Amino acid sequence: MLKRHLLLASVLAGTFAVTACSQQTEENAEAATESAADDIAAETEATAAEAETAAQDAGTEVAEGAETAGAAATEALEDTGNAITEGASTVVEGAATAVADGADAVADGAEDVAVDAEQQY
Repeated sequence: MLKRHLLLASVLAGTFAVTACSQQTEENAEAATESAADDIAAETEATAAEAETAAQDAGTEVAEGAETAGAAATEALEDTGNAITEGASTVVEGAATAVADGADAVADGAEDVAVDAEQQY
């Protein structure tokens, strides 16, 4: 009988030990799960903040690039306008010179005709 009681006590002690260990393992698993969930939430929040900052930086770079491109386009248009103005001035000046030279030639020709007419008559 004593052996039975000892055997029964051993089985009960083993059962209590397994139960206690099982409960402790379950508590550790819950704590680990909560800790992992907290870590994931913190990482997700940090990643979202980094993504937002990156998006803002990209937006700023795009805006600065557009501003630079706009300034370059404006400068190119000004340069084109200046070139057209200078070209038009050169053409007008050339035409005026040609007209003046032509008028001088006509005047010289008319004078020559007048001199020839005087000499013949």
